[in-house]
Amino acid sequence: MNTFQKYYTILFLFLGFQSMVSQSDTLVFNTGNKMIGEIKKMEKGVLEIDVPYGKENFKIKWSDIKEIYTSNKFLVTVNTKLYRGKIATVISEKVKIFDKNEEFIVCDLKNILFINEVNEVLKNRFSASLEMGFNLTKSQNTQQFSLRSSLGYKTDKANIEVSYSVLTTNQNESEPAKRTDGLINYRRILINRWYAIGSVVTLSNSTQKIDIRANTQIGVGNYIFANSKGYWGVKSGVNNNLEKFANNFSTLNSWEGYLGSELNLYDMEDFNLALVLMNYSSFTDSGRYRADITFDIKYDLPLNLFVKAGISFNYDNKPTLGASTSDYILRTGFGWEL
Repeated sequence: MNTFQKYYTILFLFLGFQSMVSQSDTLVFNTGNKMIGEIKKMEKGVLEIDVPYGKENFKIKWSDIKEIYTSNKFLVTVNTKLYRGKIATVISEKVKIFDKNEEFIVCDLKNILFINEVNEVLKNRFSASLEMGFNLTKSQNTQQFSLRSSLGYKTDKANIEVSYSVLTTNQNESEPAKRTDGLINYRRILINRWYAIGSVVTLSNSTQKIDIRANTQIGVGNYIFANSKGYWGVKSGVNNNLEKFANNFSTLNSWEGYLGSELNLYDMEDFNLALVLMNYSSFTDSGRYRADITFDIKYDLPLNLFVKAGISFNYDNKPTLGASTSDYILRTGFGWEL
């Protein structure tokens, strides 16, 4: 063997050794099969692991995992509490999170909500999605186009989400209808299952003659339950409602109290279900009541693609003159998420 061959043999052995060292996390499935690799993250009931024999990360349902052993430290969220440490199964479907000789907690696998590398690259903190839909019906030549997009960023204890959607409808012998929704949402874990919320929500709706409605909200929330299969939370706070209507040149400003609920289920085979209910009662406009409801069901496809269907409903018992008290839209779309 010449010097050139010896050099590449040593290099190959070194790289192989490095790969074995870095990829030393172990999973044991309910079937008894094992997988060894490098765990990247677990979120919404799906774990991603990098293995030497795969070109892309494997995605595995958290409910299919019976045992887990990691050699590296992870950020681990258990019932909304955050820990930094290694993970190891102690008995079937119960794990401990520890660092050296210090044991932080022993918990059920299902109570782990989120896992991510401590020394993760920045891109792993981001999430994004884009969805488009188009409907065409022969009756009155109705054409409908929809676009929904979102961008999220997650820190150890906080989550920031920005989203925007637009829906336009055109049909013969009728005025075009348009609706836009915008959201900037900040959520931070406090203690136990409590979290703080700050949001800016915008709406433009031609059916209810709303040129712009901007809601600025602050409040607190509590997770009634939160595990790897989903979560359900309630929230309450105050809202500043700034409105401008198509038939009124002046801008209206009022204060409201709100009570809301959010349900998100994501361990239903390849289905994801999300339901948000918001109720507003005005402090400054006596007797006024508003409600917003959003329901979405998503089916995951390969390559991070998905199809989604949903409905949004808005109600106002004191709409502007000549406007409807309610509006709803039905959506179907095809999209991609990061």
